Amino acid sequence: MPKFYISFQTARGLQQDDEGLDVPGLEEACAAAMKSARELLADDIQHASENPMIAVIVTNERGQELTRISAKDVLPEPLK
Repeated sequence: MPKFYISFQTARGLQQDDEGLDVPGLEEACAAAMKSARELLADDIQHASENPMIAVIVTNERGQELTRISAKDVLPEPLK
Protein backbone atom coordinates (compact mmCIF):
# COMPACT_ATOMS: atom_id res chain seq x y z
CA MET A 1 0.00 0.00 0.00
CA PRO A 2 1.42 3.42 -0.88
CA LYS A 3 2.32 5.95 1.80
CA PHE A 4 1.14 9.56 1.60
CA TYR A 5 2.16 12.51 3.73
CA ILE A 6 -0.23 15.29 4.77
CA SER A 7 1.51 18.55 5.64
CA PHE A 8 0.12 21.97 6.50
CA GLN A 9 1.31 25.31 5.17
CA THR A 10 0.92 28.16 7.65
CA ALA A 11 1.95 31.79 7.57
CA ARG A 12 5.12 30.83 9.43
CA GLY A 13 6.12 27.85 7.30
CA LEU A 14 5.43 24.22 6.62
CA GLN A 15 4.40 21.75 9.31
CA GLN A 16 5.61 18.53 7.74
CA ASP A 17 4.11 15.11 8.32
CA ASP A 18 6.91 12.75 9.28
CA GLU A 19 4.76 9.66 9.92
CA GLY A 20 2.72 9.31 6.74
CA LEU A 21 -0.52 7.50 6.06
CA ASP A 22 -0.93 4.11 4.39
CA VAL A 23 -4.02 4.25 2.18
CA PRO A 24 -4.93 2.58 -1.13
CA GLY A 25 -4.61 5.70 -3.27
CA LEU A 26 -4.58 9.45 -3.75
CA GLU A 27 -8.36 9.76 -3.44
CA GLU A 28 -8.27 8.31 0.08
CA ALA A 29 -5.26 10.45 0.98
CA CYS A 30 -7.11 13.58 -0.19
CA ALA A 31 -10.18 12.61 1.85
CA ALA A 32 -8.00 12.21 4.95
CA ALA A 33 -6.29 15.53 4.19
CA MET A 34 -9.64 17.33 3.92
CA LYS A 35 -10.83 15.86 7.22
CA SER A 36 -7.63 16.91 8.99
CA ALA A 37 -7.68 20.35 7.36
CA ARG A 38 -11.28 20.98 8.47
CA GLU A 39 -10.40 20.07 12.05
CA LEU A 40 -7.30 22.28 12.02
CA LEU A 41 -9.10 25.22 10.40
CA ALA A 42 -11.95 24.97 12.93
CA ASP A 43 -9.38 25.02 15.74
CA ASP A 44 -7.61 28.00 14.15
CA ILE A 45 -10.90 29.92 14.02
CA GLN A 46 -12.02 28.90 17.51
CA HIS A 47 -8.75 30.05 19.05
CA ALA A 48 -8.18 33.09 16.81
CA SER A 49 -4.86 31.64 15.70
CA GLU A 50 -2.14 34.09 14.70
CA ASN A 51 -0.64 31.35 12.52
CA PRO A 52 -3.59 29.84 10.65
CA MET A 53 -3.44 27.11 8.05
CA ILE A 54 -3.09 28.42 4.50
CA ALA A 55 -3.10 25.08 2.68
CA VAL A 56 -2.87 21.34 3.13
CA ILE A 57 -0.37 19.50 0.94
CA VAL A 58 -0.35 15.80 0.05
CA THR A 59 2.97 14.32 -1.02
CA ASN A 60 4.16 10.84 -1.91
CA GLU A 61 7.04 8.83 -0.42
CA ARG A 62 9.54 10.68 -2.63
CA GLY A 63 8.32 14.06 -1.35
CA GLN A 64 6.65 14.93 -4.65
CA GLU A 65 3.66 17.23 -4.18
CA LEU A 66 0.55 15.48 -5.49
CA THR A 67 -2.09 18.01 -4.50
CA ARG A 68 -2.45 21.27 -2.61
CA ILE A 69 -5.78 22.33 -1.11
CA SER A 70 -6.14 25.96 -0.03
CA ALA A 71 -7.84 26.78 3.27
CA LYS A 72 -10.78 28.43 1.48
CA ASP A 73 -11.44 25.18 -0.41
CA VAL A 74 -11.83 23.36 2.90
CA LEU A 75 -14.86 25.48 3.81
CA PRO A 76 -18.38 24.25 3.01
CA GLU A 77 -19.65 25.57 -0.32
CA PRO A 78 -22.07 28.20 1.11
CA LEU A 79 -19.18 29.84 3.02
CA LYS A 80 -16.80 30.20 0.08
